[in-house]
Amino acid sequence: MPYIIDGNNLIGCAPDFSLSDPEARTKMISIIKKFQESKNTKITVVFDGEPQGSELRNPINSKLTVVYPRYGLSADDEIKKILENYQHLKETVLVTTDRELKSFAKEKGAKTINSIEFYFTLKKAFVLHGKKEETLKRVNARVSQNEVEQWLKIFNSE
Repeated sequence: MPYIIDGNNLIGCAPDFSLSDPEARTKMISIIKKFQESKNTKITVVFDGEPQGSELRNPINSKLTVVYPRYGLSADDEIKKILENYQHLKETVLVTTDRELKSFAKEKGAKTINSIEFYFTLKKAFVLHGKKEETLKRVNARVSQNEVEQWLKIFNSE
């Protein structure tokens, strides 16, 4: 199920984020990336304003892309353009609290979810992903040759 996210709207709704924080976009993308990896789904995040680099489209990986509107356009304009060009709108979810965007998306056949609700879904996935990584670190711990020899002595002593 692909997602299109109104990035500034999501940051503005998140209780522990601030649009005035210059690192807010980077931090939010980090959380979204963990969600995207856990769901293995396509996500497009659209931010208002100037891109952090020079590119208007910044692919983070093959299924996560950050988009900035062209000069003179807003993120809302860019999101509408993306929705108009999407092939499978019935499976697409728009994340925003903007009423006009939600109405536009629903007219096109897309699903919508409020940014604050989605943020808590993101946080849950982020925490679960962190626990999964921690478990993998413990499971994939290296055993020294000395430890192997000690265990062999214990199990071979019978």
